[in-house]
Amino acid sequence: MRNIFLTVFLAFLTGPVFCQNMGVIEVNKDFTATLNFTDSIVFIVVGNNPSVGENRNKYFDIFQNGKNCVIRGNDPLSPETSITVKLENEKIWYGRLKYGDSTKIFYDFTGEEVKKIDEKKMKEVASVESNNSKMRERLNSVLSDKVEYSSIGKVENGMTFQIANIKNDDSFTYFKLIIINNTGSDYNIDGIYFKVVEGKRKGMKKSEAKIEQRIKIEFESPVKVVTAYQKQELGYVTERFTGSKEGSVIIQLRELKGTRNPIIEISGEKMLKVKVFEQKLSANEN
Repeated sequence: MRNIFLTVFLAFLTGPVFCQNMGVIEVNKDFTATLNFTDSIVFIVVGNNPSVGENRNKYFDIFQNGKNCVIRGNDPLSPETSITVKLENEKIWYGRLKYGDSTKIFYDFTGEEVKKIDEKKMKEVASVESNNSKMRERLNSVLSDKVEYSSIGKVENGMTFQIANIKNDDSFTYFKLIIINNTGSDYNIDGIYFKVVEGKRKGMKKSEAKIEQRIKIEFESPVKVVTAYQKQELGYVTERFTGSKEGSVIIQLRELKGTRNPIIEISGEKMLKVKVFEQKLSANEN
């Protein structure tokens, strides 16, 4: 919201201006993002990025030179925030900046196709946003369901990790993960990984069994900390499980600067029997 106010304020100062949405810029400690523009950069404003020293910031470091800037993520717990870039030709670019797992390192904003509204692209964006809205609505539905599974999970080191609900639609699988922290120290989630493991089937070579393949996470709850003696319910949306009953789904959590890294296994047979959303979740879905 702060970014929008800044853009409007600049527009009033300079008259009609070119404004373009950059979308989401995702960075981390290993993969920086280089932004390339058509003209020299006048300034860059990041909504939430406190200074911690000379040319250093808490969440994102930004290195600016001419028509380019390089952004590096410093903290996996960085909040998603706004970014606004103004160029010497008075053009303003705005978007969102977040810490994530993306390996994209170059964002080019010089092509003619991004300087004007492309109706086809706008329709595609609208379609994606509509699908994302349905995905979030269905995940919220799963999070509000009563606990269905009580035996899928791990109890270790004073922590309980329980997969309480699973549901499918045509494209995705929805998980509700309950974490109960019965210890005196916070549990900081550094990452969570979903993998499918194929078991031995008739006609399959022995060497082909137990092959692991990462399952893409399409959406996840923003909660990254389960405080001491507290309980949290987290939601995850992944690609739909398409394995066999002989296989399994492996879910592994990783603690930030800790050793509480549970591994939860769900049999393929159970995954193939999970409930499926009806064709329409609500009257709002078309």
